[in-house]
Amino acid sequence: MRVLFVSNYPHLPEIRGGLQTTTHDLCLAVQALGAHAAVLCGMDEHGRAREDGASTAFDDSLGYRTLRAHSPDQALPLVAGAWDATAIVVQSGTALAPMVRSSLQTGRATAVYLHNVETHQLGGMLVPDPSLLYLANSRFTAERWRALCGLSCAVIPPVVALDSYLAGPGGQSSPDKHGGTKGDKVLFVNPVPIKGVELMFALAAACPELPFLVVESWNLEPHWRAHCRHRAQQLGNVQWCAATADMRPVYAQSRVLLMPSVWEESFGRTVVEAQLNGLPVLASARGALPEIVGAGGLTLEPHAPTQAWASALRRLYVDQEGAGERGRQQAHGHCAATPLIVADLLSLLSAHAAR
Repeated sequence: MRVLFVSNYPHLPEIRGGLQTTTHDLCLAVQALGAHAAVLCGMDEHGRAREDGASTAFDDSLGYRTLRAHSPDQALPLVAGAWDATAIVVQSGTALAPMVRSSLQTGRATAVYLHNVETHQLGGMLVPDPSLLYLANSRFTAERWRALCGLSCAVIPPVVALDSYLAGPGGQSSPDKHGGTKGDKVLFVNPVPIKGVELMFALAAACPELPFLVVESWNLEPHWRAHCRHRAQQLGNVQWCAATADMRPVYAQSRVLLMPSVWEESFGRTVVEAQLNGLPVLASARGALPEIVGAGGLTLEPHAPTQAWASALRRLYVDQEGAGERGRQQAHGHCAATPLIVADLLSLLSAHAAR
């Protein structure tokens, strides 16, 4: 089985978002089960087409073949043929429908792996069709696309490579008896409005006794970054860090994960990564977050008063052991299921290719 994952978003190391890290871990897990994986992705930060169209560059530095094109939908037929893909998995991007059409035109088995519920990024519309295998990253995502477009999606949760996220002796604080951490920071990842950065700043102001750690993820517009960093400096209890390829030192410094997303999170991968390290999670009750957080933290409505969020944050910060340990068990169970998740994916793709 040769699986080609495609999107018009850039891939690692150009951008480090949930889609990119999920695809990376999935490719490595696919190959660990004896199949082959490759990625076709965009070059431009926003996946925009350029005049040189289907030109591509490739490398194997990530442990699998990565092909980068200015216009991945144009490059797809040639790449799929040259790499001899058994199945093409089209993933969420800024214009998903054109990529699906390009994949179908290759005559190869095509799956659509939905990682969000944003209809404005389709570049068209999705419809039930026997020539397409639909996949979703959570039950929430599957149910939303069933309501939106009548799609029947098989749920394939993101895989998370435990060793890549579990803090240890190399981190900036000591591991606890479970291999987790004993940090003191309230961690907030990806300081953009839809991720709840305004509530993070409000909480930092309301809880001056707590140290906050903000880590960039998506590429930030320079003026927005400067504005936010100035606000962080004025507060005095907010440490600001650039995006990093290794989150383990970040988790080693942290005590609680704050994830007050305003948009509907289709999964919430950072929750699993944090819970692996015994961090309790305070998140918004949006999308899949209540299910993913589970017993490993608390969820509140994003529009709840700041004081309600501050009270919940202080509660988890002071009494982290119970929720932290429950979350750790959940996250380790998720990671242990990786071979089953990948086997399910390969089985679905193989059956679809046979049809």
